[in-house]
Amino acid sequence: MTTICIVILAAWFLISALAQLKWAPTKWLKAHDHFSLIPNWSFFAPRPGTSDYHLVFRDTDSNGAAGQWREIPLADKRTLWGAVWNPQKRRTKTLSDVVRGLVILSQDRTLRDYSLTLPYLAILNYISSIPRSGPSVQTQFMILKSEGFYSERDPQFLFLSKEHRL
Repeated sequence: MTTICIVILAAWFLISALAQLKWAPTKWLKAHDHFSLIPNWSFFAPRPGTSDYHLVFRDTDSNGAAGQWREIPLADKRTLWGAVWNPQKRRTKTLSDVVRGLVILSQDRTLRDYSLTLPYLAILNYISSIPRSGPSVQTQFMILKSEGFYSERDPQFLFLSKEHRL
């Protein structure tokens, strides 16, 4: 009886491991897995992330001169202490989610004015609340996408906002 249990558990483990590789026979097994016995080890992600989004903004002064683009980090640096205490986690997670939401909305070509959507307004509100060191009268943001950690390609343009008064 013990041997049968070991064989069943070993087979289950092997099938589970192979299913992560998207192998054709395991796709058939997953299609017929009515009790969800074959796990998906994506660790709470809908699919593995292969690209990063970058939120950048710039301000315009009263003379109409646009400043340099500045990036707002959408992820915190990983530290051991951050696993215990990370008060910025909700802010960066929320900002990351609204950026991703605006990217998805921007693919809808039937929508004419994105500036009335919740993700757009949330990003604009956050950027407008950032303390400025100089006299700025307008702000504008842009979303870029990069592929991989050590990408050799420049980031890809995804979205550019209108200029908004501060």
